[in-house]
Amino acid sequence: MLKSFVRAVDAFNLFVGRITSYAMIPLFLVVCYEVFMRKLFNMPTVWAFEVTIYLYGFNYMMAMAATHSLDRHVRIDVITLQLPPKAQLVLRLITHWLVFVPFVGALLWAGTEYAAKSWANWEHSWSAWKPPLYPYKTVIPVSLLLLFIQGFANFVKEWYQLKGEKP
Repeated sequence: MLKSFVRAVDAFNLFVGRITSYAMIPLFLVVCYEVFMRKLFNMPTVWAFEVTIYLYGFNYMMAMAATHSLDRHVRIDVITLQLPPKAQLVLRLITHWLVFVPFVGALLWAGTEYAAKSWANWEHSWSAWKPPLYPYKTVIPVSLLLLFIQGFANFVKEWYQLKGEKP
């Protein structure tokens, strides 16, 4: 049962990561449009800067769980690489509960409150363009929830590896 859960979480987060990667296309187009308008016609847009921030932030946040699924996050493991593989797994299992769960859990809690306040106030940007911020701020708790669930799936995978089983 846990193995099927791990496979489902991995598949879902990799799917979300693939879909999310397509946000780079409109990001590229908006940046090109803004450069073109600013440099050739001396007519900068009001909206392009914020759109690039929103698209890049969406891409960054929503790709966290897929990145964690593939074990591609940056980590400093100069010392742990000197340890045997089993000791590395034990350390990862311990730090999951001591670091990952409290940190991502606290961010998820705070991000949910942050998004809820934005929705309650129908918050808009301070710029002249004034796009709504509440949909964008909703990405924060959604992406952190996916990361939290992926963290649990990774914990289960590493637990199986420690037992000598394939997840």
